[in-house]
Amino acid sequence: MRVFALAASLAAVGFIGAACGGDDAGSNTGGMDMGGSPTAASDGSSVTVNLKNWAVVPSGKTLKAGMVKFTATHEMEHGGMNMAGQEGATHQLLVAKLPDGEKAGKSKFGTPVVNLTDIKPGETKTAEVELTPGTYELACLVVEQVGGKTVNHYEKGMYAQVTAK
Repeated sequence: MRVFALAASLAAVGFIGAACGGDDAGSNTGGMDMGGSPTAASDGSSVTVNLKNWAVVPSGKTLKAGMVKFTATHEMEHGGMNMAGQEGATHQLLVAKLPDGEKAGKSKFGTPVVNLTDIKPGETKTAEVELTPGTYELACLVVEQVGGKTVNHYEKGMYAQVTAK
C-alpha cells in the first residue's frame, strides 16, 4: 500500500512539474519570485533574462539604446522541483516596444523585436537586436493545457518592463 501511495505521489509531482508550475494566480507586478539562481548584472549592452514561474526577471531595468544581447535562461529548478525532462515545460522570451505611456502587463506592445521560443528547463537561448530609445516589454506568451485548464503564462504575471536610453 505504501509503494502505491509513493508512486501516486511521484506521478502527481511529475504532472505538476510538466505543467511548468502550480496554478496559483500571479500578480501584475511580474509574478512570484520562486527563488533559484541569481541573474548576472547588466552593463546595458547585454541583459540576462531569467524565466521562471511566474516571473520574467531581467538582470537590469535600464539598457543602453543600440545593439543589445538578450540571454534568456529557463531555470532547471521551479519552486524546489527539478524540471529536467518535463514535457511541455517551456517558456518564451518576447521583447517588444511599448507605445508611449503604456505599461507592461497590458498586452499593448508593438511588433516583437526578439522572439525566443520553446525554451526548455535548463536551456539558454540568445538574440541580439538594435534597440531604439523607449520602453520595452519582456514577456512569455505560452498558453498550455494543464489538467483540463488553460494556463496563460502572461496572465500569470510573466512579464517585465525595461527602458532603453
